[in-house]
Amino acid sequence: MTQAPMSEETTRTRWWWYLPSAVLIGVACHQIWLTRSANLTPWSGGGFGMFSTIDGWGNRNLQAFAIRPGIRRELEIPPALQEVTRRARAFPSETNLRALAAALADAPTPDVGPLAAIEIQMWSTDYDPVTLAPTGSLLRSLSVAVDAP
Repeated sequence: MTQAPMSEETTRTRWWWYLPSAVLIGVACHQIWLTRSANLTPWSGGGFGMFSTIDGWGNRNLQAFAIRPGIRRELEIPPALQEVTRRARAFPSETNLRALAAALADAPTPDVGPLAAIEIQMWSTDYDPVTLAPTGSLLRSLSVAVDAP
């Protein structure tokens, strides 16, 4: 029994069958590239590779400092900035860290003097494969100058 040849129209539209697979592969490659080049957590941006690591946004430590002449004070992140902080932890891009620094520029501190800058550090916890001893590694640091009012 022989098969009837496909019509020309069926052959022309066949490329649509591969489109969902191509989009999925594209998203996966983009997410893997961002985790390698821009410290995107594997649990975000598509989630490819998320079960291969403990590096989720909840396992990252963010520290923010207010810099004044002669003073460097660590800031407590207010609950109102929880979403901005979560975004910065998941994807510590320069844009996300600058947005967090701009939001923290108005945070009150007991220090006097003009605010010169906000410094943000993003840390990840790594574990030694033999001893399982935790160590912190700096993922990204950014200091943003604050314009005087």
